[in-house]
Amino acid sequence: MKRSVEVSGKSLEEVLERAARYFDVPPEQLGYEVLSETKGFLSVFVPRMVKVRVWVKDEEEIAPETEPPEAQKAPAQDFSEVQESLDRFLGELVEKMGLEVTVNVTQEDGVLRCALDGKDAGVLIGRKGETLEALEVLVRTFLARRGHGELPLEVDVSGYRKRREEALRKLAERMARKVVREKKRVRLAPMNARERRIIHTALKDHPQVVTYSVGEEPHRRVVIDLKTQKRSGGKQKPVKRHARSRGNEGGSPQPGKDHEG
Repeated sequence: MKRSVEVSGKSLEEVLERAARYFDVPPEQLGYEVLSETKGFLSVFVPRMVKVRVWVKDEEEIAPETEPPEAQKAPAQDFSEVQESLDRFLGELVEKMGLEVTVNVTQEDGVLRCALDGKDAGVLIGRKGETLEALEVLVRTFLARRGHGELPLEVDVSGYRKRREEALRKLAERMARKVVREKKRVRLAPMNARERRIIHTALKDHPQVVTYSVGEEPHRRVVIDLKTQKRSGGKQKPVKRHARSRGNEGGSPQPGKDHEG
């Protein structure tokens, strides 16, 4: 029997990210089964938490990196059927919720993209995108229960994800400048796994700061701190001497004084 773990989180993406760190393998090498969902406050259709059983696939289950042209073209019809099925599912969902929202499901560059827009689109975004995250969990669950849980998927409402990513990148750059200027680390507000990764990626090549995550879900947040400086003897010393923070996601924690950003 395959070794597996049960992981809970606010989104399937978050669960798979944590499981990948646990097994020390890329997420695409994981298999999973959705065990349960906890419904949200807006509607019985919107889950807030998902519990998943995760395991590492056997070698024969992992698709080869290169496939013959025939193999690449074969799933096209099935993908089209999934696209139509998902379009119907989302259309019925927003209709039952009484929302004036249009649904457009397309396939672009091998990714299944679900775009929703309309007069009531804001309801599907929610506070800080929480309802949108829950909606994506629901869509992934819908696909997984039909044997298509590993299809690349993007769910967006009124272009919110793109706007949010741009805003987070600007925030990361602004806070990095503040850390360098004031020589104090900055602790950002709690974010989900997707948004924390955007911050880490935005600053991963910054010459003067490092990022890492601290805390537990749903209060896990990113810390932006100064990198260490080298002494003349070759050893490293921190900019200031304080207790080291726990938690690491995107870089090693460095000493410094907490400052909320």
